Amino acid sequence: MKKLLTIIITLLVISSCTTTKEAKSARAELRKDKKLADQVMVKNAVESRRFLVKFDRIYFRYGGIIELIPRANYLIVDRDKAILNTAYMGRQFDIKAIAAIDIRGRALDYAVTDNLSKGSYEIKMKVKNNGSSSFDVFVRISKDGSCTTSVSNLKIDDVTYDGYLIPLKDQPSATPEEVNPI
Repeated sequence: MKKLLTIIITLLVISSCTTTKEAKSARAELRKDKKLADQVMVKNAVESRRFLVKFDRIYFRYGGIIELIPRANYLIVDRDKAILNTAYMGRQFDIKAIAAIDIRGRALDYAVTDNLSKGSYEIKMKVKNNGSSSFDVFVRISKDGSCTTSVSNLKIDDVTYDGYLIPLKDQPSATPEEVNPI
């Protein structure tokens, strides 16, 4: 009786071990598929010039880090439009004190360089509004969506931000029948 009980328990243990091994491999496969899907979304966002970068940290030129609130510190690039809204702390070369960068304008001189071996992208652009303000923005995006962004201007010292990329979804355009002329 003891031998029969031992054989049954052994079979149950072996079957449970194979089940967890299959479950672990299935979870690993799902994580791998999700990671590849995220990489494709990042690639499509960079190529279509439609993305949002939310900033987590600010790094000063001469040392120092400040944690930021991502919903209030961001860079939006939507084809030829760009919005840069973030905190700033550092040296400034202007009479007025500068505590934040807030510019809405056009993304000019937009150039993308991709490093296929690493799967990363480097974007250089100039964000210029209708006035005389313009900022040079350099964004380095890794294949998983984490970003390092450098911002410079004549009135401020160079500053670097860490954050993550969120692809923007395409909005469906209205057909002429749906547009109400009144």
